[in-house]
Amino acid sequence: MNLYDISLRHGLVLAPMSGYTNWPMRALSRRFGAELCYTEMISSAGLIKSTKNTLPLLDRPMEDAPLIAQIFTASPDDAGLSARIIQDQGFDGIDINMGCPVKKVVHKGAGSALMKDISLAQRITESVVQAVSIPVSVKIRAGWDSGSLNALAMADSLEKTGIACITLHPRTRAEMYLGTPRWEILSTLKAQLKLPVVASGNIKTVQDLENLRCLGADAFMIGRGAVGNPWIFRELSGGPGPEAVERIEILLEHLDMLCSVLGDQRGSRFMKKYLSAYVKGLPGAALFRQQACTAENALKLRSIIKEFSNSW
Repeated sequence: MNLYDISLRHGLVLAPMSGYTNWPMRALSRRFGAELCYTEMISSAGLIKSTKNTLPLLDRPMEDAPLIAQIFTASPDDAGLSARIIQDQGFDGIDINMGCPVKKVVHKGAGSALMKDISLAQRITESVVQAVSIPVSVKIRAGWDSGSLNALAMADSLEKTGIACITLHPRTRAEMYLGTPRWEILSTLKAQLKLPVVASGNIKTVQDLENLRCLGADAFMIGRGAVGNPWIFRELSGGPGPEAVERIEILLEHLDMLCSVLGDQRGSRFMKKYLSAYVKGLPGAALFRQQACTAENALKLRSIIKEFSNSW
C-alpha cells in the first residue's frame, strides 16, 4: 500500500491529535509499528504569522520521518501560503483537516464546518495542491449532522483537485466522537473513488482492521487508542501486548522525552494526560493516578512511578 508516495506494509498510521502527537509520542508509536505519523493540527494563519504556539509544532528530530503536517483553515489564500512553508520545512506531505469538531475550530469556519461548504473546501484544497509539489490529502467526516451525510459528495469534489488520498471519520460533527460509526460510508467511497481511503475512528483490535479491510479501507489511522498505548501498533500487526514491566519502562522513557523537549515542569504536567492509559488495569492504578496528579515536578513524578512499579 502506498500513501503520499510512501510504501506501507500494514497501513498503520498515527492520527494527528492536538495536545498529544508531538514528537515523543510519534517516536514511541513508530518504535512499535506506526509506519507513518502526522503532526498535531496546525493553524495556517498561526504558521503564516509565526506565532509562538504554532512554530514549535513543526519541530522534530531528523529521525521523525516520514511525517505529514496537518493544517486547518477557512481561507484558500492562507492554505496555500502555509503549505509552501511546510514544504520548505521538508515534510513528506500535507493533510487538510475538514473533520475536527471542536468549537474553537468550527467557529472559525474550519475543520468540520467545511462539511457544510463543499465549494469552499474545494477551493482550499486546490490552493494547497497548486502551491506545493508534495502529496496532499484531506480528512473529512460523514457530514455535519444526520440530515446532511455528504461525505460522498465532498470526496467526489475533492478528488478532482488532485489529492493523493482521503481519510474518513465515519461520524458527523454533531455526533463528535460518540454514537455508532457509519462505516457503510467507507464502502460507498471506495466504490466511487480511485483514491486510497484511510479509515479513522475506534480502531482498536485486529478484528476491527479485518472488518474495515473488507469494506475497502486501504490504511488505518489510530488516534485515541494509541494514547499511553504505543503497543497498539504492534498488536494490530499481530504482535503481543505489553507486559507490566515494559509499560513502566516506556512510561518513564516518555516522561524523559517530554522533559527534554518542554523542560521538567511542563514535561511532567504534559505527561499526566497519558498516565491513566499507561497504567490501566495494573494493580493499584487508581491510587497511583491520585498520587501522580499531585506531583509538582518531574523528579517527584518519577519517584511516584517507581514506587508504584515496586508495589506489585
